Amino acid sequence: MAQVILIERNKTINDLITVNLSTYLGLDVIQRPSGQEAINLLAILPTIDLIITYHTLLSEPTGELLKKYIRDNKLDTKLIIMGGTPPNEKVIDEIAAYVPDSKDWEKVVQTAAKILGINEAALAKKVMPDYIPVPVRYFLNLESTNSDVFIRIKKSATEFQFLKRIHNGDTFSKDSIKRYIEQGLEHFYIPKEAHKNFTTYLSNSLVMKIDNPDLGVNEKLEIMGESYEVAVKEIKNLGFTTETIQLSETIVQNMVKNFEQSSEMSGFLHKIINSQSGLLFQRSHMTSIVACEMAKNLNVTDKKAYEKIAYAAFFHDISFTDKEILSKINSMEELEQANLNDMDYQMVFNHAQDAAEIVKKHPEAPVGTSDIILHHHGANAGKGFSNQIDKLPLGSKIFLVAHNFVLELVRFKELGGDPRPITVELHRRYSSPDMTTIIKSLETALKKPA
Repeated sequence: MAQVILIERNKTINDLITVNLSTYLGLDVIQRPSGQEAINLLAILPTIDLIITYHTLLSEPTGELLKKYIRDNKLDTKLIIMGGTPPNEKVIDEIAAYVPDSKDWEKVVQTAAKILGINEAALAKKVMPDYIPVPVRYFLNLESTNSDVFIRIKKSATEFQFLKRIHNGDTFSKDSIKRYIEQGLEHFYIPKEAHKNFTTYLSNSLVMKIDNPDLGVNEKLEIMGESYEVAVKEIKNLGFTTETIQLSETIVQNMVKNFEQSSEMSGFLHKIINSQSGLLFQRSHMTSIVACEMAKNLNVTDKKAYEKIAYAAFFHDISFTDKEILSKINSMEELEQANLNDMDYQMVFNHAQDAAEIVKKHPEAPVGTSDIILHHHGANAGKGFSNQIDKLPLGSKIFLVAHNFVLELVRFKELGGDPRPITVELHRRYSSPDMTTIIKSLETALKKPA
């Protein structure tokens, strides 16, 4: 049996690659967290047939590190490098094959079959597990489903049984879904052949609910929050699809509408921060509202500018969809004092750059959105934190101030105590004349009467 090392951070992609390599290609898959860990294993097992990894993993140049080790030690091990391209496309790389799209797990499996000389007819049998996990929370805003829905029961160390809990077309209540969540159930399972249609059905249902003109403000905020969670998790795990593009576009447009239709910013922020939605959505929506109001006070009236702000707000913290607590870090001092492991440290340090790369792939995102995201902690290249922001564009400075304000607002809501004079602190942190003008636009927004 051929042996493969898999270095993959994304749990969904990891599961899909692993099940295909082991079940359908008959490979022995060994998980490793980094290139250096893979090298440590190669020192013991130099007969490893294949390594599947990223071009770069956190701060480690994983692809080149492994290529050098294999070349220097004259090993027969081959590489599949995800998210990279050959240094010179005219030169055949005898060690590595490249899959530019790091989320194209099917291409990874096909490439592995080709490298190892496995008949690709094996792939035609099954290219996905029989049941696809779907978070139970996705059902909170559905009353019915277009697919049978199962729960998974463990029968033995290696076997699972799938029990049907909702029939195709059945109606169910929100309370019944909440009971599953309260019992600790994290995922339902959808038959693989029905998964795409279910995703389309879910997205369309959420879009219809968000756009329902009869919804009250609080109910709409709750549905937008749950839809946001669905959208960012799907985008982060598997990239953009027609459904996630449509859903994210609907949420962004409603963020802009909420700004345009709200007569008083402070009251609307109060409704958002006290809604039942998650932290990341609350912060994203409030940042969008505050930044748009500041832009308006600075005589920016182009709706495209408001859309750009809303897109940046939607995507800027997408890296933290599974670790919301890390999104609260707002300086290098806080990052150094957080005592994070290397993976979490690098996630925080690079999250602006990572989010900027994701939003570039959204076909509806306005030009310049990625720049606002890159700069939202002050660093020009989206790495780390900086107070040296004089050379940043106006839109980036507006967003940065709004983002800082909202972080402090949420911090006060969570910790209580005496309210901090947030704008005073912002004036101290950013003291240049143009930043003084921008911060005053925030003060004007806060004082605006209903």
